[in-house]
Amino acid sequence: MGQVKLIVSNWKMNLNLLNSKNLIDDILKIRHSESFKHIICPQHLLIPSISGLLRDSKIIIGAQDCHYEKNGAFTGDTGVDLLKDYDCEYVILGHSERRNYHKEDNKLIKKKVDLVISANLKPIICVGETITERKSNKYLEILGNQLDLCIPNKSEEIIIAYEPVWSIGTGLVPSYEEINEIYDFTDKFLKNKKMTRKLNFLYGGSINSENFKEIVNKTKVNGALIGGASLKTTEMKKILTFC
Repeated sequence: MGQVKLIVSNWKMNLNLLNSKNLIDDILKIRHSESFKHIICPQHLLIPSISGLLRDSKIIIGAQDCHYEKNGAFTGDTGVDLLKDYDCEYVILGHSERRNYHKEDNKLIKKKVDLVISANLKPIICVGETITERKSNKYLEILGNQLDLCIPNKSEEIIIAYEPVWSIGTGLVPSYEEINEIYDFTDKFLKNKKMTRKLNFLYGGSINSENFKEIVNKTKVNGALIGGASLKTTEMKKILTFC
């Protein structure tokens, strides 16, 4: 396993102005390693505040989603230009919660990916299978379909976050062999399709400070997409210190 390159904190729909500031204050006190990037993705209304707090730090701000059009009559959505105004550099796209609760399909996600890249932002593209798809042994077919339909051709760099749906928030984590299988499948798939020159492969799903260390040491991943643990100073201190 090489050096960890990306640690992505996905705060989801959590925290308010006060406790998010307190969490950032605590995180800024942690001595961050030079071997990785730490990206924090708050909910949209927190982005202006968090962007200001991080402005003089090495921590990068990202977004949890964006619309597939730059602007227009899309009530409740957020465009990429506004994200750029607040220094966002990364956007999480295709998360299973967006696919499930907002009925986003691969075609829609691809449109978002294309727009994000055209805006010179970096998409973090989430893929993953349900427990039914895994048990029926269709998970590679499902993942291949997601990769094929969500990723543009001939990108210089692609960031894939593998988040098995059955692992998110459940405490269940794939074995090291299962994670490596998905890495190998993804790497081979993208190379065969000539989709990218460089793959950054993150793992997400019930990540905490203990299993993070094991996953980093025993699999081929070069980063993590962290949910609940990213809201806890004690957890992030252990993760960021380990890196």
